[in-house]
Amino acid sequence: MPTRTFWLISASGLAPFLVCLALAYGTPDVSALHGAAIRTFLVYAALTLSFLGGARWGAELARSPDAPNLWRLVAAATPSVVGLAALLPQTPPTAALGLLMLSGGIQLAWDVTASRDGLLPLWNARVRTVMTVAGTLCSLALWPTML
Repeated sequence: MPTRTFWLISASGLAPFLVCLALAYGTPDVSALHGAAIRTFLVYAALTLSFLGGARWGAELARSPDAPNLWRLVAAATPSVVGLAALLPQTPPTAALGLLMLSGGIQLAWDVTASRDGLLPLWNARVRTVMTVAGTLCSLALWPTML
């Protein structure tokens, strides 16, 4: 079971989202800072998604260092590619945010299932659920600033 320190470290990962939200709401829609806040939010969300995929890659290698499951490794690498697709200049910001939220939900479902199946610690499902819900709420709060 994660300690209070673990929860504090996990929750601190929301700080960049909250700062970007404050800047997006606190600056005029046409200002450079407003646009930078939205872009930074998207970049941080993509990095977070990539981090989660990397954690899954590491978990699979720890589970079976000599014969990791190929499907799990491919699935673990996918969030980085999705994050990159969301950040391409051709991807509209609202589409990028939607893609990142959808991908985060898929990643959560996979992590919860893996926790229940014993591939990840059982407490991981709770931590991931709380953090994904918080991140999704931040994303939904950002949406109106993008329109």
